[in-house]
This record gives sequence, structure tokens and C-alpha cells, in this order.
Amino acid sequence: MKKIMGLSVLVILFSLTINAQVKKGNRGENSEFTSEQRATLQAKKMALRLDLDANQQKEIYKVMLKSSEERGSFRTKNMKKRKDGVKPTSEERFNQENTRLEKQLAHKNEIKKILNKEQFEKWEKRMIMSKTKSGQGRDSSKNKMKGKGDCSCNNNFYQSSKQNRNRI
Repeated sequence: MKKIMGLSVLVILFSLTINAQVKKGNRGENSEFTSEQRATLQAKKMALRLDLDANQQKEIYKVMLKSSEERGSFRTKNMKKRKDGVKPTSEERFNQENTRLEKQLAHKNEIKKILNKEQFEKWEKRMIMSKTKSGQGRDSSKNKMKGKGDCSCNNNFYQSSKQNRNRI
């Protein structure tokens, strides 16, 4: 009886793992858009969030299209290298990261030219929030988990254990 239960649990866990991997793969395939489609969607989202006028929407579309095309060409080039089994050297990774950051700065400056001050501040806040949600701003949370920085959860635990000792 125990063997049957153990075997059924293993089968269920195995099927859940396979099912989760299939769903993850399908999600990426369905979200493939052309550069124009991505730029259009991004421009419309920004128009909704930042209340852009028609001229701003056209300019944002141009910037987003340029950015989307650059990312697409970079992605295809890297996918080809990955399929060939070529791994970048540390110097190549440094250059890629450096180029990426330079493009981000240029993108930010282009956006800043198009938006007014309030719109830009709102856009910048949103960009910061999206980076922390996606995990790109994890450095501060890693330090807090290791005990570095100001983590209120550790302080609260310490204080509550101190109070419990005083009650005894």
C-alpha cells in the first residue's frame, strides 16, 4: 500500500513539473511580435499612462521602433551564437554590457527630450518600479537578506524575542 501511494505521489509531481515547463515555453512563443507591433504597443501604453499628445506619441513610436529593432538584431545574433555553442569571453561580455548601458542612457535622453517634466518624472518612477519587480534591482534586497543594510524584519524579530525574555 505504501509503495502504491509513494509511486502515485511521484507520478503526480512529475506530471506537474512537465506541465509547468510546457506552459512556460508556450508563453514565450505567443508573445512574438514584430518590431513595429512592439513599438506601437509601447507607444500606446505610454500614451495612456502619461497622457501624451499626438506629436509626442509619434516621437515615442519612432524611439521605441528604433530600440525594438536594435534589440531584435542583438537577440538574433546572440541566439545564433548560442546555438553554435560559442560563449562570449569576459571582454565581450564587458563590451556588451557597456554598450547596453550607453544605449539605455541615449534612450533615456531621447525620452526626456520628448516628454515634459511631469511626464518624464512619472515615466522614470515607473521604470524604476518595473526594474525592481523584474529582479533587476535585486542588489539591495540581497544585502538585506544577508544581514547587511537596514532590514526591519530582523530588527522586529530581535525586539520581540527580547520582550519575550523579559516576560519570563
